[in-house]
Amino acid sequence: MTSTRIKLVERHHNWKRTAYKDMPANSNSEKLDENGKPTIRPKYVSNHTHYSPTDTGARISVKPGKARQLNYFGQIAVDDAHHVITGACADFADKRDSQCLVQILELAQGNLSEHDIELGEILADGGYSSGEALAYLDAKGINAWIPNFGQYKPQRTGFTFHKEANYYQCTQEGGKQAILTYKGEKTDSKGYTKRTYRSSESDCKDCPLREQCCGKATKFNRAGEPEGG
Repeated sequence: MTSTRIKLVERHHNWKRTAYKDMPANSNSEKLDENGKPTIRPKYVSNHTHYSPTDTGARISVKPGKARQLNYFGQIAVDDAHHVITGACADFADKRDSQCLVQILELAQGNLSEHDIELGEILADGGYSSGEALAYLDAKGINAWIPNFGQYKPQRTGFTFHKEANYYQCTQEGGKQAILTYKGEKTDSKGYTKRTYRSSESDCKDCPLREQCCGKATKFNRAGEPEGG
């Protein structure tokens, strides 16, 4: 394993220690061998460290309290008025529901179109909510009834988002009306991609609200995309 790969694996495991610290432990970790001693298992089993040489499409699936093992991710679309399955497919187990939405919807649309049925709206849980998924549904003219996921923020107190010009502006009383310009897209450790915005250091440096907005050390302000993901 190269030094770069080792660093990536260590970084991934450090994130796991923090992200899963308060979640239920895997019951398999308490299993004993024939001598009454704990079985020897790797502390972290992930797609960074394990793969199947005979089934390269299998991925380690991770759920709190569940054993980590190589699986596939099943998706099903159902006509909830008539309880009829309109589409079914398998995807990689390390994907999120929102990343599978396009595939299962296009499959369902294809099946329905064979019977001259149009897909006008869908109902799904919050796992299918993301900026990319909602943009796809909007482009297709499909009304979606999907709760926003936990990281979603419809607005940011003290800042106004100018959609046409694509920037935030500070509107807090006593602030310096700083402009937060678009800086691109970033993907976090959980796989969520969002647009990021940032003010210049000169705009916030001498602002009386700098510390409460930016923190003690940072000299500029950040914001995530208003659509939440």
